[in-house]
Amino acid sequence: MFLSKSPSGIYYLYYSDILGKRQKVSTRHTLKTDALKFLQSFDAEEHRKQAARKNTSLQVFITDFLSYAAGNYSKSTVTIYRSALNRLLSIAGKVPLASITAHHFDTYRVERLKDISPVSVNIELRTLRASFNTALRWGLIERNPFAQVKLASVPETTPIFFAKEDFQKLLNAIKEGWLKEIIIFATLTGLRRGEIVNLRWSDVSFDRKTLTVQSSPTFKTKQGKRRVVPLNDTALYLLQSRANKEISELVFTLNGKPILAGWLSHKFKYYVYECRFKNDRLHFHSLRHTFASWLVQDGVSIYAVKELLGHSDVKTTQVYSHLSGSELHKEVNRIAVSLN
Repeated sequence: MFLSKSPSGIYYLYYSDILGKRQKVSTRHTLKTDALKFLQSFDAEEHRKQAARKNTSLQVFITDFLSYAAGNYSKSTVTIYRSALNRLLSIAGKVPLASITAHHFDTYRVERLKDISPVSVNIELRTLRASFNTALRWGLIERNPFAQVKLASVPETTPIFFAKEDFQKLLNAIKEGWLKEIIIFATLTGLRRGEIVNLRWSDVSFDRKTLTVQSSPTFKTKQGKRRVVPLNDTALYLLQSRANKEISELVFTLNGKPILAGWLSHKFKYYVYECRFKNDRLHFHSLRHTFASWLVQDGVSIYAVKELLGHSDVKTTQVYSHLSGSELHKEVNRIAVSLN
């Protein structure tokens, strides 16, 4: 920063903005001593932020944010960000980022509820809120306009999971050994589809009977979190039997090549359809629900299931709590009061 006197006699302060371009601001003083006092009190960083807030458009922010997201989130997460932000752009138009308000959020919610479920809408709304938290951190807005707004109301539903007899029926129908092993493994561990197809042998510890779910150069875990998952004897045996014949760094492959997540889901749905189950909404993620549901039905606490699933908040795991009714009867019977 430096001062320079203009032909009119007024001193101007020159500084660089966030893009490195030279900017100037009038000190409104003709005396150098007064201009120096202005210089001492001048907050260049705040002026940079104010200029960014004034000049950054929603469209420019979306471009910058998606570039940032591509290097920090998984491809599926970036796809959700891109879709939600572009829909917001179509609603708000090419306006300054700072002009986005809670009204835009509410409009987005109303419009999307016409096409998709409340659960899916809330995923997009949380995505928008998170992206604007980044804008706040970058100094592009003074506050997140979506911080206090309400998500869509979601009717309480029961997670879709396999009854044990249906699960066995599914296994009996599957002809491919690799697919059968993945389905069994998913049900024994509660791992997500992406976590399974990207699991590496280096993530498995046979000595400790655990595996580690973590990001790699080609895969990012949900929210970038790392967790350790214990292996039961059946899951451990399944991995040991594969370790002797697998030549890839990936645990599960098809003809030595990586298994595409979409293809895995397609094959799974094919056999679900072939089995003619009453509930045709069963999908690959239902195996994760099955893992959790069977544990809760067998008396495992919600808090233990939370840790096994890698949930950040026990509220997410509470959807399985209704399955522990018989166990709760055991607990309330611990209270003994005489009627005499």
